[in-house]
This record gives sequence, C-alpha cells and structure tokens, in this order.
Amino acid sequence: MWPALTIIPFLLPSTIILLYGELAHFGAGVFLLIQLISVISLISWLNEYYQSQKDAERCHVRVMLLATTSYTVCIVGVIFMYIWYAPDSSCLPNIFFITWTLFLIQLMTCIALHPKVNAGYLTPALIGLYVVFICWCAIQSEPVGENCNRKAAASNRTDWLTI
Repeated sequence: MWPALTIIPFLLPSTIILLYGELAHFGAGVFLLIQLISVISLISWLNEYYQSQKDAERCHVRVMLLATTSYTVCIVGVIFMYIWYAPDSSCLPNIFFITWTLFLIQLMTCIALHPKVNAGYLTPALIGLYVVFICWCAIQSEPVGENCNRKAAASNRTDWLTI
C-alpha cells in the first residue's frame, strides 16, 4: 500500500494536487486544534495529579521547580525570538506575534491564579511553553531571504526542526 500511495500522486493531474494543497491548509488547522486539545488535556491531568490531597505535600517542590523552569524557558525563548527574528522595527509581523505570545502567557497566568479559577501555576507555565514553541516554529519558517530572520542569515545549514 505504501508504494502505491507514493506513486499515485505522480499520476494525478495537477489540478487535483492543487486542490489537495488548498485542503491541506484546513487539515493543518484541524491538526493544530486537536494537538492543542491533547496538550491541554495532558497538562490538566498533570496539574490535577500534583494538586490532589494525597500527593500535594510530596510533589509541592517538584511542581514549583517545574513551573519556575517552564516560565524561565518561556521568557528566554521570547527574548531569543526578539533578538533573532525582530532585529529592527520593520519586522512588524514578527514583533506582533512575539508580543502576542508574551501577552498570552501573562493572561493565562492571571486567569489561572484568579481566586474563582484557582488552577495553580503549573498549567499556565506548561501551556506557555507550548505557545512559545508554536510561535518559534511559525516565525522560524519565515523565508531565508527576509531581512527579519537574523538567525537564518547567519547560517546556511538546516537545523533539527527543518529535518
């Protein structure tokens, strides 16, 4: 079946391939939505496990360490994105998305720590890591010829994410 599915696209007319390309954009959005729901579900499960009454005392230090590390990585990631992908003020889309990522991390933290929600600080920290990763991947995929991608201009080789 694998060889057949590999060979068949070469035999199809280009209009079908173009239609598939347009539909793939929708499929990518659905994939990201499913991935987001899965990540949020896993993080919520972790938070409930660590905040349960029987494990609260035993896991308190681990939760603090994990949340602090996550927030630190988020801040460092945002700083690196500003340095590498927004070198001057003409890179408005990059600056907007990086700033929006930082705003979302702050908003998630404020909502999670609100007394009516009381979700703790682990959930927004881990979701913040995911949001920074998604923003980094999106901004890193900018074409090399653009003057806003300082990191790509410094190196002509690909990295693990491209591979």
